[in-house]
Amino acid sequence: MKRERFSAANLLRLVAFLVVAAGLFAGFHWPDASSADVTSLGAALDQQLSDVYLRQDWAALEKFVAPDYAAFAPDIQWDLAALKREFPKIHLRGYHVERQQIKRISGDAILIVDIGTMQESYDGQDISGRYWTSDVWVRRDGKWLLLVEQEVPLK
Repeated sequence: MKRERFSAANLLRLVAFLVVAAGLFAGFHWPDASSADVTSLGAALDQQLSDVYLRQDWAALEKFVAPDYAAFAPDIQWDLAALKREFPKIHLRGYHVERQQIKRISGDAILIVDIGTMQESYDGQDISGRYWTSDVWVRRDGKWLLLVEQEVPLK
């Protein structure tokens, strides 16, 4: 299967959508969870995601990735099948979060935005550096699933 190139314009559209969605709901009070609860939940989900990448544990990751998952980074756009195929090539050795924002963007969706430093290689190539990352998690049938991952290297 050929890896699709994801244009900068499409990446910017996705970023704009996520920013607008987060902005629309940032001031809204969700009655089913306090801000602290959402922050704790988001931080736990983010840590869970980092942990499975650090352990290279596909079986654990597969349990909480949505069937309609999508990932975006410069020059790539992956679905769940591509993530499964490419996962063995991803070697995260460390991740330090500098800043994190967690927002509930609907009753059943959370947006997590990090700026951090990764020590990582992909397919044998070192891609370590500072990144802006965002993840969208959705609650389906009472279970939180990773719907969207995005990484943008920072210069």
